[in-house]
Amino acid sequence: MKMTRREIKRRNFLKGAIGSGASLSFLSPFAQRALAQSDQDIKRLIIWYVPEGCAQQAFWPAHTGQLNINMDADITNKNPQSRNASIRSYVDESMASYCLQPLARHSADISLYSGFQNQGSGTDNSDAHAIVVDHALTGGQPREGSIDQVLAPRLQGNAAIPYIYTPVYGHTVHNRGAADSYMSPVRTVGGGNIGSPNWNPMEVYNQIFPNGIDSSGVSPGSRYNEYSARLDILNAAATELEKVKCIGGDQARQKMETILASFEKLERDTQAILDADSQTPPPIELAFDIPDGWEDTAGTRNDSSKYWNRDENFGKLVDIAIDTTIAAFALDRTRVSTLQFSATGTDRGPAPHDHYKKVGIPGLEPGDVNDHYLGHESAPSRRRNQARIFRWYYGRMAYLIDRLKSIPDGNGTLFDSTLIVTASDFSMYNHRTVDMPYIIAGGLGGRHQTGRYVDVRNSNNSFRHAADYFLGIANLLDSGLTRFGESNTPYDF
Repeated sequence: MKMTRREIKRRNFLKGAIGSGASLSFLSPFAQRALAQSDQDIKRLIIWYVPEGCAQQAFWPAHTGQLNINMDADITNKNPQSRNASIRSYVDESMASYCLQPLARHSADISLYSGFQNQGSGTDNSDAHAIVVDHALTGGQPREGSIDQVLAPRLQGNAAIPYIYTPVYGHTVHNRGAADSYMSPVRTVGGGNIGSPNWNPMEVYNQIFPNGIDSSGVSPGSRYNEYSARLDILNAAATELEKVKCIGGDQARQKMETILASFEKLERDTQAILDADSQTPPPIELAFDIPDGWEDTAGTRNDSSKYWNRDENFGKLVDIAIDTTIAAFALDRTRVSTLQFSATGTDRGPAPHDHYKKVGIPGLEPGDVNDHYLGHESAPSRRRNQARIFRWYYGRMAYLIDRLKSIPDGNGTLFDSTLIVTASDFSMYNHRTVDMPYIIAGGLGGRHQTGRYVDVRNSNNSFRHAADYFLGIANLLDSGLTRFGESNTPYDF
């Protein structure tokens, strides 16, 4: 019976071979490195940042426990409410999980966590945005760095770039660009980041792939074939054993010959598997189309003649940012990426009031539909429009998960080694910060329990610090971090 690639785990085989009698000291430096690498689990992190949180009644599921995304939920002629009280006290089953419907096919891959609060207290306490943006990804200590920056060196391994930051589209908000402390949740410490000064994902793409994406050599038959790597290690080990089998007398020589015979048999079996499965799979396609004019990155965010600075192209820019991160992960250019899609900001200056209508999101009702207006106005039509926009964003997250699952990585896929972690500045409109809309997608081989919805509030129903959320994520990633921001009490996911 032919064995599939997934039926033999490379590192389990190696451990078994060593345990059968071969000491690691007998192996060449090459074999030792290969063995060490086979035991090293690569872990990756994507921060998914969308402003203004969520439309609470249209976002959270009706019940905690097993995650149930209701495909019959609807917001037509309704008024999705968002209040300072916990969502568990005013959930509406008829609207519950409407925003999450595009993620329904991935409900077994994600978990939701209500009950966290962004307890920001920025340097300018008179400005609601500065208070929370300052702390959105820093856990209350902006000068110590955001979670992506803190974890990047711990996850980097052999990747060339510590982390990337891709904010998409600055024309919808009145600000100075991606480095603006009022708009950006990323707090730069120590350098090493790659980002865009114009909120233009082409800037990030050019820094990561100055010569374009070349994935011609990346295929399951070469980079990801565990049997080829296993054969290399067996060959190296057999060579070393042949050299030392006559050292130590007859008894030691007989023992080495027995071990060598088992290695040679494993070599033959492995070569037979490779011969039987010799058809080379097609290369993994990582490149994507660059629209005409997208490569022109010159100009400012106020220049509406640029492809990257027009509302109607926003959806394509979101996907370009996602595809850039996927290629960077697959080619191991980086293992940490933050994706930010727009910002709350203000509607002064060049910001168009109908931004999301030009994007082409279906079903939007009359009225202003940019992030700032939707973040303040309580009119039912605004609340419905915001729910539709959030639903569209989660459709793009579903696309991200689909793509990660389609790309082989080791014995699984890129998704198997990646956590996608949602974050925001506020939790809902009108500057509220309780029940932050936190989702974690990915299980990391069972480290994170997926397919559920949990209310994390303490026994007295008080909200937990958002820093506990990020420190818990650091633990899931085996980062060794013991404190983050204002927390040394990680949430146990």
